[in-house]
Amino acid sequence: MPAIRSSTQTCVRAEICGPNWALLPSAAGFVDPLLSTGFPLTLLGVSRLARIIEDRWQGADCATGLTDYARLTATELDTTAALVGALYRSMDDPPLFNALTQLYLAAASYAESARRLGRPELAPGFLLHARPGFGEQLQRCLTATQGVINPKTRSELLAKIPLLIEPINVAGLANPARRNWYPARAEDLLDAAGKLEATPDEIGKMLAACGFNAQPA
Repeated sequence: MPAIRSSTQTCVRAEICGPNWALLPSAAGFVDPLLSTGFPLTLLGVSRLARIIEDRWQGADCATGLTDYARLTATELDTTAALVGALYRSMDDPPLFNALTQLYLAAASYAESARRLGRPELAPGFLLHARPGFGEQLQRCLTATQGVINPKTRSELLAKIPLLIEPINVAGLANPARRNWYPARAEDLLDAAGKLEATPDEIGKMLAACGFNAQPA
């Protein structure tokens, strides 16, 4: 299997698809499980392959669908490895480690909320790597952690990350008053309804459907 190196982390990938077959992300590649990213990556893979089977399996463009799936899976594995690598490199710097972790937490909570609201188009790709205005800046943040992080770069990252996640921050992250403790609060999601192009009532119904009794007053 070819090894795709992402700074200090290595994402080992196999051939991902072929005639009438494809690997799930968890079988296609391995990324250090620091963030337990294998679960959401594989669930996304299941969803994408199910759509290919339903819409294209008997069609002439099945091969194209599988090729697109393989390309997207590889991109997401490499992006995830880059984030995990950045986190390992910053483990001796808790403020920077916490800030980088919020890139994942913000993207994951936003994407999950968008999908549960029936708006998956708002969250393209794992870690929102294909979201305009976010994906490119995410890559720049991760690239900036490679090598020795000088004080100027560190300060820029600490200032940039809260601004970068703000449009997708639906979990009340980057709030100094919470001292890095972030409980699951319905109020945070209700307050961020506009970021999900939803109304507070829609958010309340979604939360209730998930077993979180939080209808807006």
